[in-house]
Amino acid sequence: MIHFDERWVTISWDADIQAVLAEWKGFADTRELRAALEATLDLVRKKKATRCLADCRHAGPTTQDDQRWALENWLPRTAALGVRHVAYVMPRSAIARMSLTRSVTRFDGQDLAQVLFDDIDAARAWLAAAR
Repeated sequence: MIHFDERWVTISWDADIQAVLAEWKGFADTRELRAALEATLDLVRKKKATRCLADCRHAGPTTQDDQRWALENWLPRTAALGVRHVAYVMPRSAIARMSLTRSVTRFDGQDLAQVLFDDIDAARAWLAAAR
């Protein structure tokens, strides 16, 4: 079920692993990035999701302001909605990899496990096994 579809991302429900899936297609500016993350939260609410999968293989880098916003605003709201597991498939771009790693590793939400993967199948398997 596709919930949000733009040239930079598709947000959908993956019934196989019971997770919100964000498939990044390319670079997103600040407005686009935040719209996608808000759409993710909207689908989390609708599905009462506890898992998210971000396929970032084609994602572009993010600004430090956007990283800070995700860290201080989006991730705490995600955890507050009941999400307990987030798997990220690492971007192919080295700069985008650094942006994502910096954002994920700096969040100290004890109720939210975040894991970085190089392989989508490993990410899906981890989420499917998550309780």
